[in-house]
Amino acid sequence: MKKLFLSILCAGGLSLIVYAQDSTIAREHIKYLSSKELHGRGVAYDGEHLAAEYIRNKLENSGVEPLAEEYIQKYEKAAFSMEGDVVAKAGGRPLVAGEDFRIMPFSQPLNDKYRLIRIKPSDLINAKKINEINKKYADILPQSLIYIDNTNVQFKKKKDEEKYKETLAKIKFTSPFKAAGIIEGVDKMPAWGMSETYYERNLAYIYMKADKISDKDKSVELYYQNKLTEYTHYNVCGMIPGTEYPDQYIVLTCHYDHLGAMGEDVYFPGAHDNASGCAFVLNMAQYFKEHPSRYSVVFLFFSGEESGLLGSKHFTENPLIPLENIKYLINFDLLGGGDEGIMLVNSTEGKGLELYKRLMSINEDLQLVPKIAQRSNAANSDHYFFTRRKVPAIFMYTMGGKVGGYHDTSDTNENCSLTMFDNIFSLFTTLIEKEE
Repeated sequence: MKKLFLSILCAGGLSLIVYAQDSTIAREHIKYLSSKELHGRGVAYDGEHLAAEYIRNKLENSGVEPLAEEYIQKYEKAAFSMEGDVVAKAGGRPLVAGEDFRIMPFSQPLNDKYRLIRIKPSDLINAKKINEINKKYADILPQSLIYIDNTNVQFKKKKDEEKYKETLAKIKFTSPFKAAGIIEGVDKMPAWGMSETYYERNLAYIYMKADKISDKDKSVELYYQNKLTEYTHYNVCGMIPGTEYPDQYIVLTCHYDHLGAMGEDVYFPGAHDNASGCAFVLNMAQYFKEHPSRYSVVFLFFSGEESGLLGSKHFTENPLIPLENIKYLINFDLLGGGDEGIMLVNSTEGKGLELYKRLMSINEDLQLVPKIAQRSNAANSDHYFFTRRKVPAIFMYTMGGKVGGYHDTSDTNENCSLTMFDNIFSLFTTLIEKEE
C-alpha cells in the first residue's frame, strides 16, 4: 500500500505519525464499480452480484478473514429488473431514454400506444373530479395514461399546494385512477428512487420532459419490459482480528448497491453514491491488515440500501458478531467530495457525541478537513437499524466538492473529485488507532 507522509504532531514528548491513503487505489475501485459493466449495481444484468464478487475478491486478496461462508451473507427479497430495449414516443416523435423520460423502477411493463388523458394539477386534490374522470373515461382508461403537467404549478391557497404535493407523492404507490399509468411532466429529471420497490403495482409512473409533449399530442407510445423476481441479495462481510481485544469490535460499513438500469442503454453509475464509500472501506481493510488494531475491525458491505436499508436490517436481525460487543460503528456513504467538510449523523448525544468530539480534537491538531458538522439521528443510511438495536453508530458523508448529480446518470467516476479522500482517510484511521 502506497503511503504519503502527512504530518508529525509533537505533544507531551510523544510523536504521532499520520499517513494518508493513496486515493489512486480508491479511484480504481470507483472506476470499476461505477462502470457500464455493472449496470448501476442493481438487479438488472446481475450488476449487484458482480459488484459483490469484486468486493469479496478484494477482501480475500487483502487477507481479511471471512465472517460468513465465502464472505457472503445471503437473504431473499423480490426486486424489479428492467432489461432490454426501452422506447418512448410522444405524438410519434422518438424520445431519448434517460434524458427525455425516465420510468420509475417499480412500473408495470407497457408495450403499446396509449391515449393521453390530460388533467389539471387542481384535479388531483378534488375527489369529485377524480370520480368524474374515472367515470367519463371508464372504457378507455386501461389503455390510457394520465398526464399531469407539473411545471409552473401555482395554487392560491398554501394548504392546497401542500395537499397537491402530498397527493402527487402518494400516487406513485396507489393511484386513484384506473389508467395504465401516469406521466408527470417536468422541467428536468428528478432523482431516481428505489424505495419500496420489492412488490408489484398495477401502475406505471413515468417522468417526461414537458417540452417534449405538445398540446396537440393525443398519444404516447411506450415499449419496455419490467419484471419482479425473487432475488438472492448478498452482504459482503469480513474481519481483521484485534491484537489485544479480538472479541470487541469496531465496525466499518457502507452500501455497495445502487439504482441499477433502465434498460440496456441507461444506467445509474453511483460513483459518489456509493462506490466512493466502498473504496474507502476497502482501503481501510487493506490498511488495518497491515496495521492491526487492538480491537477487531469488521468490514460490512451492504446490499439493498437503496431499496429501504434491506441489507443492514437483515444483518441486525441475523448478526454474525455479538451486537453488544460492538464498541461503535461508522457508516460511510457519499465520500466523493468534501471541500466543505464532513457531516456526522447521530452525533449529537451519547457515543455519537463522544466520537464527534474525538474527531474534532484530531482535526484541530492535524487540520485535515475544513469542517465537521453534526446532525441528529435519521433513517437515511445503514447505521440506522444498528441504532435501533442499541449499537453506538454514526453515519459520515462529505459536503461540497465536485460530484455528480444525486441519484442521476451524471454520478460518474469522472464527476467524483475525491479531493478530500486522503485526509478523511487519515482522520478515521487516526481515530481507530487511538482507541483506548
